[in-house]
Amino acid sequence: MKKRRCINPDTVVMLKQIAIGVLVLTTVALLVTATWYGTRVKFLTIQEVMVEGGQTISTVEIEKKVQAALEGQYLRLVPRRFAWLYPEAEVLEIVKSVERVHDVKTEVIKGIKLSVTFDEYIPLSLWCDSVVSYNCLFIDEKGYAFGRAPKLSGGTFLRFVSTDRNIEIGQTLSGQEIFDNSLRMAALLKDESWFVSHIELDKVGDVFFGMVGGSELKTVASKDAQETIDNLLVVLASEEFAHLKPGNFQYIDLRFGNKVFVNEELAVPEEEAASEEVATTTEREVSLPE
Repeated sequence: MKKRRCINPDTVVMLKQIAIGVLVLTTVALLVTATWYGTRVKFLTIQEVMVEGGQTISTVEIEKKVQAALEGQYLRLVPRRFAWLYPEAEVLEIVKSVERVHDVKTEVIKGIKLSVTFDEYIPLSLWCDSVVSYNCLFIDEKGYAFGRAPKLSGGTFLRFVSTDRNIEIGQTLSGQEIFDNSLRMAALLKDESWFVSHIELDKVGDVFFGMVGGSELKTVASKDAQETIDNLLVVLASEEFAHLKPGNFQYIDLRFGNKVFVNEELAVPEEEAASEEVATTTEREVSLPE
């Protein structure tokens, strides 16, 4: 009778480990192969980038930036163009980094097209350090500062100055109601052929309108623009002040209800004002009808 040969237990363990290792390697190889080919199927690979939005921003340049972000692979295995794993956050940041761009959205269409849409901030006015400063920011229709303005001259944009705040990108000039009321006031003055060059807001709620050609209107931010204009027109309708127009008076103060103060003495340099030959300024009060 033949004796049964016994396999060394250590050999059995080793064979099991080899079998497990082969199984693991085979599984990994299959997974890698499946991933390699599965993430390269045409119907799940972004082949086209469509960019829409804005009025002045080049969509072609944005498309180039997005295409560049889609190049390459994750871990040298998965293409960044694979529709399920494309770098969405990176694409959003790249587009948002373009000046004037906001509200960026992306969408993969049918697995092969990446749609990128955005809105563009449109400059309405300037928010400047001072009336004569070139250090200004562009602000939109909501008074939101979104970008630095180049060195501008002339009256292309209406200037806003806030005496109690520093200009800062990403901040709003003032409350929406005050901003809208100030713009409406400027528009109503324009209808009367009084053109505003700059608007100054102070911390106590006063708004000062500097006119093209000189002169200033002092108003209150909380008072409706139409009411303020109506009061101004009453003053100008009087025989005493019918001659007033920007450039021939220093200011008209409309901050005190039915009491309006008019100063017709033009502002003079400080060195001249110190001279005895210059007359002292005078302010006249006008009572408006109740």
